[in-house]
Amino acid sequence: MGKKKKIREEFDEIFKSGNEKAIKKMLDKFPWLLDEVSTEMNKLMEDQHQVISALGVMEDELGGSVPIDEIVFSLRVDFDIRMSEENVLKILTEIEELGLVKKDVNGWLLTNEGGKICDDYLNKNIHKLEL
Repeated sequence: MGKKKKIREEFDEIFKSGNEKAIKKMLDKFPWLLDEVSTEMNKLMEDQHQVISALGVMEDELGGSVPIDEIVFSLRVDFDIRMSEENVLKILTEIEELGLVKKDVNGWLLTNEGGKICDDYLNKNIHKLEL
């Protein structure tokens, strides 16, 4: 098991460097890494979509910008997801760089693209949610 840990650490360093040839070489040599990376990326995207959706729900309810504490509240109440303000802020910052949300003086707003992701997420998960 120690060998896989060492391989993961090596891959993480190569991945962070952005060397595409080295990344491809590692993935070719250790195909199980791709499954792990895919799982991590899916989890990250799921978290992002949940935050976007909570923002969208609260934006509709408040009729404008949403403070971070209201996003955390919506995640907990509307989605039954417990996430710290720190984690939500980290995700908001990441998705702001992707152009899915924007910050203003009163809080956060969805962009058009963020709104589409919100709608898609809510439509796919409406049976799980009690909004």
